[in-house]
Amino acid sequence: MTIAKNETNDLITILISGRLDKVSSPQLLEEMKPEVEKGKDIVFDLKDLTYISSAGLRVLLSTTRDVKEKGKKTTIINVNSDVMDIFNITGFTYMLDIKQ
Repeated sequence: MTIAKNETNDLITILISGRLDKVSSPQLLEEMKPEVEKGKDIVFDLKDLTYISSAGLRVLLSTTRDVKEKGKKTTIINVNSDVMDIFNITGFTYMLDIKQ
């Protein structure tokens, strides 16, 4: 997994590439801690994400919860059909703000 960040005045965009699984999820969780503390809206761009496991889903959900506690929002964009199937099967489409 690779993570690229782009920050503007009030928004942080996180581009995740590869697999977000049990092995790579701790890395994303650590990378997100300082980003959440900035108190900005966060956009996860998943156009290059090929797979997400339950561990990856937990990172997205916990980040969303932490951002919401700061009065900001998290949005997920550019989800491919395979990853969207996982969101649908797990019910995460109801818990996360996903824009197609």
